[in-house]
Amino acid sequence: MISINWKPSSRELRMFAVLLMVFFAIVAGIWKFKSSETTGPAILVGVAWTIGLLGLAIPQAVRWVYVGWMVAVFPIGWVVSHLLLAVIFFGVIMPIGLILRVLGRDPMRKMLDRSATTYWIARPTEPTDSQRYFRQF
Repeated sequence: MISINWKPSSRELRMFAVLLMVFFAIVAGIWKFKSSETTGPAILVGVAWTIGLLGLAIPQAVRWVYVGWMVAVFPIGWVVSHLLLAVIFFGVIMPIGLILRVLGRDPMRKMLDRSATTYWIARPTEPTDSQRYFRQF
């Protein structure tokens, strides 16, 4: 389970400060490119770079920005990860299972066989060369 880091290290805070500056510079660039407004992107970059440079100089000064950001995006990450897992399961795994079931395939040999005395699968017991472990592929 993903959890919020309430006490980030100085290294994490510095990385956050750099990413904050880069992210908001890109957002401001896109904003400027899409519209002719210059004040909004300039203010956005100014605030982001002020917080970012402060975070690089004194990492603990931006701890509350980091924690606030993590608290704000945690629900988004939780929803997206669960939706992605659901899409992969219901879009890939379940259809493969249904197709195998319709075709009558049982690759894991889970079908109950009442006439079987054991489910043990005998493997060849010929001696193997121990050098083959070093040549896996």
